[in-house]
Order: sequence, then structure tokens, then C-alpha cells
Amino acid sequence: MFSIRFVAVQLLAAFMCCMMIGLVVGSLFIATGIQTYDNPSDPANAVSLIIGILITTGLLLLVLKFYKGNALLKGLEALMMFASANLFISLFFDDLVTLALSLGLLAVRFVYEPIRPYLLMFAAVVVGGFLGSQIGLVPVLLFAVLISGYDFIAVFLTKHMIVLAERMSEKKTSLTVNFSHKKQQVMLGSGDFVVPIVLSVSLLNSVGLFVAVAAAFGAAAGLGSLLYIMERKKGYYPGLPPIVFGSLLFTVLAMGAKAVLHF
Repeated sequence: MFSIRFVAVQLLAAFMCCMMIGLVVGSLFIATGIQTYDNPSDPANAVSLIIGILITTGLLLLVLKFYKGNALLKGLEALMMFASANLFISLFFDDLVTLALSLGLLAVRFVYEPIRPYLLMFAAVVVGGFLGSQIGLVPVLLFAVLISGYDFIAVFLTKHMIVLAERMSEKKTSLTVNFSHKKQQVMLGSGDFVVPIVLSVSLLNSVGLFVAVAAAFGAAAGLGSLLYIMERKKGYYPGLPPIVFGSLLFTVLAMGAKAVLHF
């Protein structure tokens, strides 16, 4: 029992750190003033993100069914890490230095395997920070609710997310962050990091720091409740429903506090 609690605490601490760092990274992207959407407040942005996730998931399932090797999947993972590193480093350096540093970071991933989960979390922080800076609050809220519903269906009803996780694990590559201690382990999908960061950064951009930080703590509270349940009943559980619920609950409480206390 101690072992699973230890890895659970590890994961929760890493998640909270990612949420706080995500707010910092998101603020950097907000400060650039770069905008990739014509209308950031258009709810259609949420739909386009959901469609993109569904297409990506479908393609991954097809690859895992018909492709027997693992080089392609490792290549996709490496591409995600490289793209996120390139996006973040470009905030500080010119193109040539950005390319060199991004390739160097990628090389470290293949030379030193233990760094892999930290690079995955770094990629999630950058992607979440960037998307949160680009999309308005209404589409982000819609996206968070829709993707949480999809996560519930994909784990409990269709179970294709479980199949995806198991098959990618068999090929020794995945988009999940794993913490292990002795024979116990706990994992969380990279999307479970990205979505609450997107929500918190969008709140930072539209409402302010206090509510954004509250949303981040709410997400951690939601994850903590999930880990508590997982310690008592092992199995696969969707991470986003409790994470997003906690984030939204704390958001409402924080906005209520702002309204009452007038700050």
C-alpha cells in the first residue's frame, strides 16, 4: 500500500508543478501577442480540436493494429517532443539556435531514457500553454467538457483508450507519464496534463491570475480524488472527468470570491 501511495504522491506533485509552470509558459505566449485563430472566441474552435483528437486516435489505433514495429511510434513521440521544444525555445532565441537546442534536447531523450517522462510533461506544458493563449474562454470551456465526456466513453464504454494504452505499452512507447516504485506504478495520459493547462491559461488570459491559479489547484484536487479511488480499486479510469470537474468547481468558487470581495 505504501508503494502505490508513494507513486501517487509523485504523480500529483509532478502534475501540480506542470500546472504552475504551464501558467508561466502560457503567460509568455500571451505576452507575444501571436494569434493563430481568426476568431479565438468562436465555439467552432472547440469542435475542431475534438475532431483533430478523434482523427489522431483513430489513426493511432489503425497503426497499432496493422504496424508490427515500434519505430514509427517512437518517431511520432520524438516529433511531438521536438515540436514543443522548438515552439518554447523560439520565444528566446533565433531559428538556428532554437533548432540546435531542440535537437540537443531530443538527443538527450534517446541517450538517457529516464528523462523521457519529464520531456513528455514538458511537451504537455508547452502545448497546453500555447493553446490556452490562443483560444477564448467559451470554446475552451466547451472543449474541456466535450473531451471529458469523450474520455469517459473511451475508457468505460468503448474501452478503445484502454486498448490504445496497452498496445502502445507493449511496443515500449506511449504518450503517458509513468511513475513506478518497486512493483507498483501509476500513469496519466499527456492529454490529462494538457487540457487543464489549456483551461487555466485561458482563464489567465481572460479573467486573471487568481482564478487561473484556483483552476489549477482544482485540477490537482480532482486528480487527487481519482488517485484516492485508484488506490482502493485498481484498474483503468478516465483522468479528465475528475480533473476538469475539479478545475471548473474551483473556477466558480474563485469567481464567486472575486465578486464578493471585490478584487
